[in-house]
Amino acid sequence: MRTEEIISHSAAETIAAGERFARTWMQRSGTIVALRGDLASGKTHFTKGIAHAFAIDEHEISSPTFALANEYAITIDGKPGGMLYHLDCYRFERPEELLELGVEEYLYPHDGMTVIEWAERIEEYLPAERIDVRFETLSPTDRRITITPHFA
Repeated sequence: MRTEEIISHSAAETIAAGERFARTWMQRSGTIVALRGDLASGKTHFTKGIAHAFAIDEHEISSPTFALANEYAITIDGKPGGMLYHLDCYRFERPEELLELGVEEYLYPHDGMTVIEWAERIEEYLPAERIDVRFETLSPTDRRITITPHFA
């Protein structure tokens, strides 16, 4: 599969990119999306767009840095579609903390999809089949978003 690159010029464009991404790539349970990038590079705004694609109010989405994970019921084409799990691994100093907290089921969801902010902090636990999304800050408003799918 090919890598896709998007240049966003605002938070609103990053949210719209997340929504388009979800409609294209997140059509089946078990999808894992690994978000990578510096602080304030657009990861949470992108996740808001993903949520909006599944009929979740984007204003409900916040980075779960201290909660670790947020769970949202999703709707696909007007029908219940399982769950959207939103993890934030920023506070992990050791990848093993993920297992110690008992949230490894988010890495292999049977009833939904998982979006992971700061995925590089748990690299060794990420499934091989996933979609990596990298955020690069180009200017105070511009971001490069690179989408790389990893599927067999």
